[in-house]
Amino acid sequence: MTDLPLADDFREFARAPQDAVAGGLLVARIIDPATDAAWVNDELDRHAAAVAAPADAAALVEYLHGAGFSGAEAYYQVDNSSLVRVLESRRGIPITLALVVLGIAGRLGLSGRGINFPRHFLAEVDGRLVDPFAMRLLDGDELTRSLAAQGHTPAAALAPATPVDIVLRMLNNLRLIAQHRGEAARALDLSGYQLLLAEDPLPLLIERVDLWLSAGVPDMARHDLDRAIALAPNEAVRERLAARRLELSEVSSRVH
Repeated sequence: MTDLPLADDFREFARAPQDAVAGGLLVARIIDPATDAAWVNDELDRHAAAVAAPADAAALVEYLHGAGFSGAEAYYQVDNSSLVRVLESRRGIPITLALVVLGIAGRLGLSGRGINFPRHFLAEVDGRLVDPFAMRLLDGDELTRSLAAQGHTPAAALAPATPVDIVLRMLNNLRLIAQHRGEAARALDLSGYQLLLAEDPLPLLIERVDLWLSAGVPDMARHDLDRAIALAPNEAVRERLAARRLELSEVSSRVH
């Protein structure tokens, strides 16, 4: 596989993660290498200056809702993961809209962080939960009922997301789109960026085996499977991976 164009930038981000917006800009550069980071930051500055005083979570969300920021109707589109496109269209998926919320919150001196809510990323601003897709504050009782209905505990469902977590989740969204389109090489590049960030690379290495096979590169499939076997947390997992490795070796022998 060729070197990833932004590999050094991702390694630097992994060593010293900046804020979530900086991570989002890295993802935007994968989508469009000509991404103008200065324009994005200027737009966030402009929106922050327009939030009515006193600037709190409610005022921020009210402003963004009034400015037209909301969920995209065409959900599974690459542009929904680009901060540039989301700021231009004011439409996006929850995680990218959350970056807009967090980027402006930081400029207003408000505390903000991402929340790894299952299937639907949230933001938290000064202790208030924000649904960025609907661009509204979440009521506590409503959230409790939603968690109960889905069988989640608050501790698990409301876990904070670090800037690295956010970038990994954004890359995962793009990788799933690429896989759905049959773009194995693109999906491999995206998983390669994920590997530069992930503290636990084992799940990614296992997923990459099928991607390599789809791309017609069985040698790399075996290579990543060998790496996964070395990282197996217990004997049961190691045995399952070793069985898959033997299966790939037998297929290769029959082909040749």
